Amino acid sequence: MTPPSFATLRLELRPDSVAVLNFDQPGSKANVLTDQVWEDFENAVDILLANRTEVTGLVLASAKPGIFIAGADLKLLGNAPGPNDPAVRSFIDRGNRTLFKLEALPFPTCAAVDGAALGGGCEVALACDSRICGKNAKFGLPEVSLGLIPGWGGTQRLPRFISTAMPIETAFSILSAGRTLTIQESAAAGFINAAVDSSTLVDVASQSVTDTRLKSLFESSRRRKREPIPRDQYANFHPSIADSSDAVRAVASVMTRGAQLPLREAIALETEAFMNLAGGEESKRLIAAFFAARKK
Repeated sequence: MTPPSFATLRLELRPDSVAVLNFDQPGSKANVLTDQVWEDFENAVDILLANRTEVTGLVLASAKPGIFIAGADLKLLGNAPGPNDPAVRSFIDRGNRTLFKLEALPFPTCAAVDGAALGGGCEVALACDSRICGKNAKFGLPEVSLGLIPGWGGTQRLPRFISTAMPIETAFSILSAGRTLTIQESAAAGFINAAVDSSTLVDVASQSVTDTRLKSLFESSRRRKREPIPRDQYANFHPSIADSSDAVRAVASVMTRGAQLPLREAIALETEAFMNLAGGEESKRLIAAFFAARKK
């Protein structure tokens, strides 16, 4: 395979036949999931699938020091004229389509996360079979603070990874507060696989996707994500949301209903809830306030 050239990322094939996809958005200190990034990402995954006999595994990484992916393109969402905007739907659909393709690759995938994986960046990491992190990694799905919910599967993949007795409750406590988790909290919740020195991160991640002893782990990870959540893990989930924001109520609703469905159907519910919020007055006001605070 001759790695092609992309505007926002680099695809390389290591001597051990592990592909490394480095996000490297030009002219920016951070990687942001713009429509161009999603287009490049989807095309790269399609190329990997077409060359699957030459590839033994895939590692997603970042060329930006101290950050994995910061999240979605808030300018696009903040400028949406109203809910259910066709441009926003196309943006969300492309991201979901890409992550479903990523999950269907016929070899293991690993997110090598150093620094922040926030919003959509966290959702990209959750779509991988495993997550290996540098010591400064942190994860977060802060969408409720912007009047939104996760739009690329965060409400559904997160509880399917959490290893506590009540994963829905744990996931809801994270999502409803928009909390950023430290590496220790992420490990305790069970959705990261290892933390290593940042200098060895990509090498360790590459070794993990070629380790035949981990094959059953990757396979079970994919099965767990695809299937509904066992009923005993959500039957007693009754969050108190009477005085909550529209976004928090939407999180509770799609998590409760999505737990009972296969992943694709659950994410379809999430998409419709996201589309009802994106472009709304509350979300536009909070996104504008976010940008104003950054200028201070």
